[in-house]
Amino acid sequence: MRETDLIVIGGGPAGYAGAIRAAQKGLKVILVEARDLGGTCLNRGCIPTKALFKAHQVSQLVQRADEFGIQAKFEGIDWQRAQNRKNRVVKQLTGGVRLLLKKAGVEVLPGFASFLDNRTIQIEQEGKVTEEVKGKFILLASGSESAFLPVPGADLEKVIDSETALELPQIPEKMVVIGGGVIGIEMASIYQGLGSKVTVVEMMPKILPPVDREVTDLLTELLTKRGMEIYCPARVKAIQEQNHVLGVTFEQEGEEKTVEGDYVLVATGRVPRVQGLRLEQAGIELEGKLVKVNSSLQTSVPWIYAPGDVNGQYLLAHVAYKEAEVAVSNIKGENKKIDYRVIPNCIFSSPEIASVGLTEEEAKDKGYSVAIGRFPFRACGKALIEGEVEGLVKIVACAKTEEVLGVHIIGPHASDLIAEASLAMALECTPEEIASTIHAHPTLAESLMEAAESVFEKSLHMF
Repeated sequence: MRETDLIVIGGGPAGYAGAIRAAQKGLKVILVEARDLGGTCLNRGCIPTKALFKAHQVSQLVQRADEFGIQAKFEGIDWQRAQNRKNRVVKQLTGGVRLLLKKAGVEVLPGFASFLDNRTIQIEQEGKVTEEVKGKFILLASGSESAFLPVPGADLEKVIDSETALELPQIPEKMVVIGGGVIGIEMASIYQGLGSKVTVVEMMPKILPPVDREVTDLLTELLTKRGMEIYCPARVKAIQEQNHVLGVTFEQEGEEKTVEGDYVLVATGRVPRVQGLRLEQAGIELEGKLVKVNSSLQTSVPWIYAPGDVNGQYLLAHVAYKEAEVAVSNIKGENKKIDYRVIPNCIFSSPEIASVGLTEEEAKDKGYSVAIGRFPFRACGKALIEGEVEGLVKIVACAKTEEVLGVHIIGPHASDLIAEASLAMALECTPEEIASTIHAHPTLAESLMEAAESVFEKSLHMF
């Protein structure tokens, strides 16, 4: 049996980031991955989804070319070429991860890891044990998987998850999406933009439940104007198949309704991937389905750490990266904690949404007296130039202390613009400090400056 300083279980964002950081800090590291380096995010989530989102954006732009004085004819979407480009992007990035691990000196072992005891794992391939390894420390970064929808018909052939939705043989004429969270709305936006008739069924009172209501209300309005049907709150009761078409039956306000689709995408959330790991052999405690960790990312076993989706705190790749770095720092005795106060969240809907900090509703529920600053992209020169004027920047501030409590953006390049807001909150900038910082013109970023001025009702370019 071999021994090493650190065993990393899982090659996703938390796993490979933790492995590289540990190797950089002088630890001998073995990483075990059962499937693909890069994990769900790189292979079956963030990256391929956004590659298809770009195809949707380009197709929409070509169809609007006449607005910009460009004579162009839209002849449709070559779905296979769009898929090929997506796969090339994924392959390039997974190859990059493999190269980074090799350069750092991390040994990568293929196979499925499970615990024999709290320091030892065994690795299996095709049902056969290939090796046993003992580690002084273990990083449990097994990630998450799609949650199962417990309704009749959920196991029908064309009831799919987000991974399968990325590999469909053709763009469906009709699609039903069960779940109006981030994954559901992103996939709904992509396929609607590519020509599908999309229906979303969400159990909660609104789509994107954690997002600021003003933002989700605007997104709902824009999506429905483009032909998307959205039902919420609505509880799915069953899925049936008839004549190769799937029907989703749900109840809304006491009335039973049915919508049809060629495919039904189930996007009802994700759960930690712990099945088969035999955590009980290591004495690792769970909280429900989540691996229990403390503020140092330690599990109930002090030398086993669990960053990333498996702990269920924030299912975001950028959080997983930072949690892994904090865990490795603590393995080295540095006593680090992660600051969850400022976590940006990006949603690649159409238009994009990005946020950081508290929503207006959350701030009020916490007892803050709030001051709101808004600036519509319709009043931004660069947005007009881009032809993307739907949306706004919204700043939620404390009226008494002028602390920025949250920033919410819906509109063009929201996922890029949120970085400034995140940095401002991390540095505890006030709206006045954001407003007094000179922003380049003409840029979309000016909208942040104007929204900050709007907190004091002094926005220069808003009527």
